[in-house]
Amino acid sequence: MKIIDKKGRLFGLINIVDLLVIILLLALVMMGVKRFGNKAAVGEATTKKGVITAEVKDVRDVTANNIKVGDPIYDYDKGTLIGKIATAEVEPYKDKTEYQGKFYNAEVPGKFRVTITIDADVKETQDFYQVGTEQVRIGAEMRIKNKSITTFMTILGVEVKN
Repeated sequence: MKIIDKKGRLFGLINIVDLLVIILLLALVMMGVKRFGNKAAVGEATTKKGVITAEVKDVRDVTANNIKVGDPIYDYDKGTLIGKIATAEVEPYKDKTEYQGKFYNAEVPGKFRVTITIDADVKETQDFYQVGTEQVRIGAEMRIKNKSITTFMTILGVEVKN
């Protein structure tokens, strides 16, 4: 018995070109599974209760008045729950302004700064904190939303309770 017969079939069963196409497809599928397979985003970290302190600045009174304690906060892009607002403190927004060659921290009329704390489920690894599907770090800006508002917040602190 010949390995390749007159018709170009391997052992008289399958065409060599067809075999190469099947091998190529199997290799592509295996690479795809390896690359996009399910991996835990956090590894062995467990979810713990935590508090995120954040700042929403340079917003109008409509936004500031609709940031209410007890309301849920969601990630704007993915829609995942970040947590519930535990506290919300509204104060006038101040910005640096120049007057006669000196810089002053002056109130901006009609603009407000809201400091909020959010009760959240936080996963902690040695590299990052994760809330929902998002990594959070101090100084990071996130776009948030709920039923009443959509705005940006800047993370001021992340505390994980034991």
